[in-house]
Amino acid sequence: MKKNKPFWKILSTKKGFAGDWIDMDIDRVELPDGKVIEFEAVHYHNNGVGIAAENSEGKVILVKSYRYINDFTGWEIPAGTIDKGIHHSDVIIKELKEEAGCEVSKEDLTYLGYHYASIGSSSQKFHCYHAKNVKQVTTELDENEILDAKWFTKDEIRKMIMDNEIKDGFSLSVLQRILLQ
Repeated sequence: MKKNKPFWKILSTKKGFAGDWIDMDIDRVELPDGKVIEFEAVHYHNNGVGIAAENSEGKVILVKSYRYINDFTGWEIPAGTIDKGIHHSDVIIKELKEEAGCEVSKEDLTYLGYHYASIGSSSQKFHCYHAKNVKQVTTELDENEILDAKWFTKDEIRKMIMDNEIKDGFSLSVLQRILLQ
């Protein structure tokens, strides 16, 4: 059996950009075959968290957002950024209230795992949650981020996914996880 060579080895790193949310590094990397390349890597300061929030009728709430960088308005799951020192379950409870006007207890949260948003070029990790027994307690939403919040059946969500109406990768990942349960 052939011994495995080590994978990519970082030889040096220089900062290409340092921002409040992200840094871009330019790494000199040695590949397993010995070739040396420059590789641009995006490092996020914080990870993200999102939730498929289900009410007692089995409907899931989605929020409509405008994303200026893509000039796109569409339906997404409630989600947010995890600040340092705060557990992602606390963040998701806060975001669910701000973005969808909903409340849920920690006991009703189920952690589904995580995924990398753009594996191979970015360090950002998204934590995925599902909750049942979610209650909408207000229609006052974060007016800077959310245009609308609406409950959908799982069949409606399946159709929206198949019709390419939901374009947010994070939302697709979480919603498909609950649809496969």
